[in-house]
Amino acid sequence: CSGLDMNGELRLDKNHFRICRDLSELIRGALALVSNTLFVFVGVLVRLLNESVDLFQILLFRQLVFVFLLLPAIVTSFDTLIKPRMVHWHLSRVLGAFAAIYLDFLTVSNIPLADATALGFAKVLFFAVVARALLSKAVDASRLFTLLVGFCGVMLMVRPSFADTSMLYTLTGLGSALGAAIAVISVRKMAATQSKIALLSYQAVFVGLIALIPSLTNWTWPSLDELILLLAVGVTSSIAQWIGITAYKLGEANVIVNVEYSNIIYSLVFGYWLFAEIPDGIAVIGMLVLFCSALLPLLTSHWKTRSGKQT
Repeated sequence: CSGLDMNGELRLDKNHFRICRDLSELIRGALALVSNTLFVFVGVLVRLLNESVDLFQILLFRQLVFVFLLLPAIVTSFDTLIKPRMVHWHLSRVLGAFAAIYLDFLTVSNIPLADATALGFAKVLFFAVVARALLSKAVDASRLFTLLVGFCGVMLMVRPSFADTSMLYTLTGLGSALGAAIAVISVRKMAATQSKIALLSYQAVFVGLIALIPSLTNWTWPSLDELILLLAVGVTSSIAQWIGITAYKLGEANVIVNVEYSNIIYSLVFGYWLFAEIPDGIAVIGMLVLFCSALLPLLTSHWKTRSGKQT
């Protein structure tokens, strides 16, 4: 993204810089999309598993697989990991992640997939509130408008029938969204100074320890088919977590969080494929609104660029 002038000195080219910036934003968005897809798939696996396996046990297996995959890196970085920094942020991340994961498992196992996904989008609004409270970071008017438009599109697509959803599972869905927002904010706060292995390791180990005791009180040995699904939950979650943290280390959290709206598309695909849920006309309108919300930041950026050139 640079060039050489006539004297052979390094210089920045504005066009090249803009291309590199746009390419970087595209990579961030692509990573976030892949991470979202994998997490939605994990929800489907959990819903299938919960018919015979306790949720704490599913969470424990998830974390054990995560720790196993991280073990070589943990051993290599052990001297650093036993001297944690920013402990309060790691603590908020672990507690937020535990609440987000377990309550999400509980919600997706007891209400329709689309309703659970819709409740999860409260994370986008919780994120704005928590970011302002913990990071003193305001969300500008255009970004807030984009989030609200996207959320309206999601509601049109899903129109969750809360009449058929108990208040308990509505609250667990909202609690999961709040926990996820806290975990994301914590990662964003630490990402610039903490290594990726530190961010992943503390979450993997301590969330697993929290899940250990309740899982032992209701332990059942899984069958071979259940074990395969449990391993799939662990491996898929680990890959999604790694990709997601990479996206947050590279990108602006408010921008990446907007990509979370892609989850609803994946939930519709899985809902149609596995549960014969077919979107109606209003849901199609909601999808169009959702796509518009994704385009709004690009249009705003383009308009600001043109205004700057004219002045």
